[in-house]
Amino acid sequence: MTADGKAIDTGFLDSLVDALYGGARAEETWTPCRTCSAQDRCQVFRATRYFAPLPVAHNEHVQRRARVRLYDALQAVHLRGEVQITVRELRAALVYMLFGVHFCSDYHVGEQDAAVPYWNRAFDPVSPERQGEVLREIVHFDPALEAHPHIDRALLHPPDSAAQAEMQRWGASERTAERRARLAAERRRAYFEWSERTIEQVAERGDALGLAQGRHLRAFRDLATMDDDGRAELARRLCRGISHLEALPLQATERPGVPLRITPRTPTETTFWVEKRAADFRLEVELPRTSNVDRLHRHALLTYRYHDGRKETLRLGAELWHLLLELEDGYQLGDAATDDTFAHLSIFVQRLVQEDERRMIAWSPMAEDTIYDVSAELEGEAADARQRLAITPRRPGAGHGE
Repeated sequence: MTADGKAIDTGFLDSLVDALYGGARAEETWTPCRTCSAQDRCQVFRATRYFAPLPVAHNEHVQRRARVRLYDALQAVHLRGEVQITVRELRAALVYMLFGVHFCSDYHVGEQDAAVPYWNRAFDPVSPERQGEVLREIVHFDPALEAHPHIDRALLHPPDSAAQAEMQRWGASERTAERRARLAAERRRAYFEWSERTIEQVAERGDALGLAQGRHLRAFRDLATMDDDGRAELARRLCRGISHLEALPLQATERPGVPLRITPRTPTETTFWVEKRAADFRLEVELPRTSNVDRLHRHALLTYRYHDGRKETLRLGAELWHLLLELEDGYQLGDAATDDTFAHLSIFVQRLVQEDERRMIAWSPMAEDTIYDVSAELEGEAADARQRLAITPRRPGAGHGE
């Protein structure tokens, strides 16, 4: 993010990549490669067509798309928050991904079979000579870790007859392993080289092929530059994701508030929950203290304001952000609910539930069209006051505080 906080700028990455290709002398440096006899099998030249500065890369649109997706992957490593990326680490990772470890002479003497294409150097965790924290972290976002039936079918059965013939020659014992490796490589390649239009034609959605667990990373990255309305909408989505952590009836999730389930000590068929107003939640970013240089956050802060003015804050990393928005979209969790990712979330929810410990909402399958307010009320004078359990049917659609 720029120092004025108004935009996400990748100018530094562009200048670094340009410098690796020769900077102002890039065209002169790479001119011999255009007539090289090893051009068709050189993995360095293949990457050059997509990432080199113009006019070494002939198509500006293709170059910009490939670079943006490379930068998205590098920014995802930063947003994950597990490593502190130095310029030295960043430069080393880019050199490995764009140029590999082979010299020109290796391609000329027939050792090109050992060369790995740039898309595998970027994401394959077992690519040769791989080292460094950036390359270790970037594999968590490998596009090959996810699947899409239409995209995978198109990649495994291309219209190229030669590719189909090669697949038919695979032996029965190696077919599954070969197909898995081929699909992983093709998904990585398509991530860099397919246009959004191509992806939309194949998968009916332009964002169907991206980084693993990366569907919501761009929103997380752009949070610092969003207006209040954009942040409020994301806060509501995150709150809905939190509500979906526990199974709740439709009578709870379809209401305008934020339902938080109360787990009783003894299992019952009746479901209990409390409701919070969505307006009491606020979403912000946690920016580094340095304010006069470009910087990018790693955490978002979801803050709830209690009735008495106190605040409770949940610190969201990129992983928890993704999981909550996936829950909001209707996905279900497996064993991930026991992960350390949810430790702070569990405490956050418990504290919010305790605010309304004398009042809750209940629903029973025996009267599925009705929900009830359950509260403890005091009767009589202060000296002789008695506590009474009050169960009141709530009119359908009434929100928090109605």
